[in-house]
Amino acid sequence: MSFRSVPPASVRRAPLGVALLAALSLASPLALADSLDAANDAKTLDKVNVVSTQRAPSSTTRLPISLQETPQSSTVLGLDRLQDEALFSINDVLRNVTGVSVSFYDTQRPLYYARGFAITDFQVDGIPTYSGSTNQEYDTAFYDRIEVIRGANGLLSGAGIPSATVNLLRKRPGKDFDASFAVSAGSWDFRRMEADVNAPLTADGRFRSRVVAAYTDRELYYDRYKEDKMAGMAVLEGDLTDSTTLSVGYQTQDNNPVGSTWGTVPFFDSQGNFAHLPRETNLSPKWSYWQRETSTAFANLEQRFGENWLLKINTAYTRGNVQNVRLYGTGNPDPVTGAGIFLRAAAGDSEDTRRNVDAYLSGTFPLFGRDHDLTVGAQWADLESTTNTIALSYPTDWARCGTERCYYIPNVYGWNGDISEVTYTRTGARRVAHTTQSGFYLATRLRLADPLSLIAGARLSRWETLTRAYNAAGAYTATSGAYKVSDEVTPYVGLVYDITPNVSAYASYTEIFNPQNFKDRNENLLAPVQGSNLEAGVKTQWFDGRLTANAALFEAKQDNYAVRDMSVPDNSLSDGSSAYIGVNGTKARGWEMDINGEVMPGWTVNAGFTHVKVTRAPTDMLYANPPEDLLQLNTSVRLPGVLDRLTVGGGFSWQSEVEGYNIPYPLGGTRTVKQPAYMLVNLHANYAINDSWTASLNVRNALDKTYWANLDYNNYGEPRFVSASLRWKF
Repeated sequence: MSFRSVPPASVRRAPLGVALLAALSLASPLALADSLDAANDAKTLDKVNVVSTQRAPSSTTRLPISLQETPQSSTVLGLDRLQDEALFSINDVLRNVTGVSVSFYDTQRPLYYARGFAITDFQVDGIPTYSGSTNQEYDTAFYDRIEVIRGANGLLSGAGIPSATVNLLRKRPGKDFDASFAVSAGSWDFRRMEADVNAPLTADGRFRSRVVAAYTDRELYYDRYKEDKMAGMAVLEGDLTDSTTLSVGYQTQDNNPVGSTWGTVPFFDSQGNFAHLPRETNLSPKWSYWQRETSTAFANLEQRFGENWLLKINTAYTRGNVQNVRLYGTGNPDPVTGAGIFLRAAAGDSEDTRRNVDAYLSGTFPLFGRDHDLTVGAQWADLESTTNTIALSYPTDWARCGTERCYYIPNVYGWNGDISEVTYTRTGARRVAHTTQSGFYLATRLRLADPLSLIAGARLSRWETLTRAYNAAGAYTATSGAYKVSDEVTPYVGLVYDITPNVSAYASYTEIFNPQNFKDRNENLLAPVQGSNLEAGVKTQWFDGRLTANAALFEAKQDNYAVRDMSVPDNSLSDGSSAYIGVNGTKARGWEMDINGEVMPGWTVNAGFTHVKVTRAPTDMLYANPPEDLLQLNTSVRLPGVLDRLTVGGGFSWQSEVEGYNIPYPLGGTRTVKQPAYMLVNLHANYAINDSWTASLNVRNALDKTYWANLDYNNYGEPRFVSASLRWKF
């Protein structure tokens, strides 16, 4: 690993551009078309498609349009790829999505960025699920496929950020019996078991069930870190009539990590040199923890009217809780003695309750001799978050440091984390935050001519929040943070032109809004942040949709973004808060290219390149370092002849240089820390022992590259990880 620090006034180097591979990938369908047509009868892998083109309601408009017909960039990872490449968590998945960068605050708080902005819009079956307690660490065992729509998606999301939407589609019961079981083992005592059983409840499959379970027990490259995670789901589905289908289910996940990290690994020692602490450095003791549990009851009703119309009602009720005791390390170690780092403790105890309803009617209607599409829908979401006030209890070996308590690590180079435990108790006081959002949306696709379609829609939203405080006796004391947004209109418009049956050009403009509870110097609330995404591109599909290739230009913006008003002192407002002003022009401009699917029988490629340049206000602290250039490639080949049971593959992710700003320097002032461009290599292989048994081997970061996953919130990235799996399918 190599990186360097420079004074704040240093000139930044121009980013390195890498686009050749992506350009060649886009050209490959034409070059390979003849050879593929000649080999149509050859034996191919099952379900190699990673991009679905079925005309199910889309994740952007609920219109019955395919991804080829959607005027936004998107990526879909299907079940086979999730299993073949051991993508067990949403972190693993998003590392393989074009234009998405993944970093971490610490072991339990990942950061996802697309088009210069944080991804906060996570959905399950199209229902928003994001909250402080329940948004983290999705296990992929529940899901049949995962869709990522890049850019603003305000038509269906309501409030949010113009980065991307991650929609996880649950597995559903089928009419025939099916089952699979898998066991995995890997680095750092990684162990995992999965079971997925689909069973019809009647002979004709009219009523059916599916049960999914996964258990993971692992350590990590950090000292003292351990985690066990349980995930389970049960779904019942029935065809009440020939046109009516009802599904009900329950899903739960319980994550129990101990020794979890909070905060950063020091860049510098006390002499101002890079500390070069090992990757396994953990400033948390073995008794720290960050437990998360979430459970969801859900139901889905589908009513079909004729061949072209569908009424769908989705509901979900989610409860989640977070409990943690965490330690943050501050300071710079002496290069000889290892002294100089002290710990502060904090704890959290909170619960979330979320209720969601999404109902829409979607179908096709004739007009002026052509068939057009229409969706009309409504959404309602209610989130109640309770944060319990707590009191920490410190053991005697914790010293006083001002008004706080601290623990001074004697020697960080040899510290084993064996210190007395900090505990907490609830005081009885609590804060209850209540946020409600509702919206009505309408979208249509009008076929203006045989090759030209207009996709247009709008959403009318209402959003409000407030926080109520209660004392230790349970009595109400005050309301704060009351804020409301009414009649917010979010437009969506796009044009798609079919150049040929396989090639289409598109342009789109989408918006999204994000409420912000800040006041200006006159104590007026700032209006919501206005996000937008302007995009134009070309989409292609080949070989009956088994291969897609896309290219796009985009500009994502946020206007009226709140930053501190430095013309007035801190905490100068009547309620003790600071004044803010809304600034325009926070934007990300760039382009991307990707290719997904089967370029020849038995050979799949998933590759993408993104270049994005972000302009933001100097006071807009990011705490993440998404690169300007990001290249991702993954390919797999089924070997011919006597080796046709073996599939081998690999790939890499490459990112350009990144910078971390205003890093405190032990000799005074701050430094800008730069990390040069780096590449991570991944390998995988699958061997079909017979029709039922498959063995897999996966290696992440195969060259064991040492790198920083985050500079502004400095933490090391994952070293080499090796896992092996054995899967049985009925």
